[in-house]
Amino acid sequence: MGDASVLTATELEERLLRFTRERLAEREVADAITVDTLLFEDRVIDSLKVLELIAFLQSALGRKIPDAQIVLANFRSIATIARVFTNGEPIAIKRVRRGPAIGGRGKREEGRAGTNGKREIQRLGANAAPLGARLQSGVSEMLARRELEVTPDGGLIMRGSAASLRDYFDSTVYGWALELGATEETFPAEIPLATLGRAGFTTAFPEKLVFTGTPGDESARPPAVCYHHYPCVSDSTLEGGESIVTAIGRCYRNEHDPNSVHPEERLAAFTMREIIAVGDVALVEKLRNELMVRVRLWLNELSLRGHIEIASDPFFTNESRGRMLMQQMLPLKYELRLRVDADGRSVAAASFNNHQQHFGRAFSILLPSGEHAHSGCVAFGWERWVIAFVNQHGPDEESWPDVVRSKNVANV
Repeated sequence: MGDASVLTATELEERLLRFTRERLAEREVADAITVDTLLFEDRVIDSLKVLELIAFLQSALGRKIPDAQIVLANFRSIATIARVFTNGEPIAIKRVRRGPAIGGRGKREEGRAGTNGKREIQRLGANAAPLGARLQSGVSEMLARRELEVTPDGGLIMRGSAASLRDYFDSTVYGWALELGATEETFPAEIPLATLGRAGFTTAFPEKLVFTGTPGDESARPPAVCYHHYPCVSDSTLEGGESIVTAIGRCYRNEHDPNSVHPEERLAAFTMREIIAVGDVALVEKLRNELMVRVRLWLNELSLRGHIEIASDPFFTNESRGRMLMQQMLPLKYELRLRVDADGRSVAAASFNNHQQHFGRAFSILLPSGEHAHSGCVAFGWERWVIAFVNQHGPDEESWPDVVRSKNVANV
């Protein structure tokens, strides 16, 4: 049957590495995976594979892992898993021998930076010139020239080349959306409080609500574009099993501080382009993955410095203990952060969100199978893109990369 044995961290690493290479990873990248590979950031593990990994780990340990231990920090890499669940010491377990372990730990990757942010910065904007002292001066000059202007109510007016740059960014992502099969939608400048309540926003983020200012009005300003879309497909079975739409709109959040050092970086009103998918989990993850790849390539093309990282705040939140296991484990939100000064300060300029079935359940959106739909969105905040771009490349078009100037940005 089995025998009492001792499992060391090294042995657990070996078993997990073999399982990951053989069962979880895509064949073309399996051999490159090491114990230090970041399982989520490097897209080895997705929402369809994480439960297999947990089940295998429980089998290897000979015990059930408490839900409280199934958090992203404990599963960043195979080396992390082995260290956390053996405490760095051999553990006695009951196990069935299934054959010899693989022969080695695998070659560790060379030159991996100590943090995810630093590692990603090496990949994004690799073609960028040295940043130098010009970083952060671009926005100041555009503010002085009134091509950018922070309004008293916390908006940012863009004129001239700044406005043209924003339009160029948006037309690029709009083109991506159409290539991915999205249809365009147009939404109003306010949204019913009942919709935000059904979505859970009024409970999760009441302090961020911006009201219309009309006494007795049951509406608010939209905090994100995608909240408009779910009522369009609510209380129904999704025709064809999926929906991909895109929209641009003004969004409002009570986050602006006019007395901050950089009031233009956190606004009360801003422009957001979203691509929204409603369907099964595969559709949502395919959309997120595809757009993260496109953004990475685009940043290199634009010579923009930045990094994509797992965000600490999901698109929606529920601090109750009843969170689903997958919600505890999966990175539901990635953020693109763009550099805005020479000291490494950055702003979140895009997010890649997996809502799981949160909005499918909240708005009773069903798949043909009868299951609640999954949803996800990828959102781009154009004011922050413009701020990061002109801080990195300067306010004058002649200093911008050829790929931008070749689009005749000033005439868009």
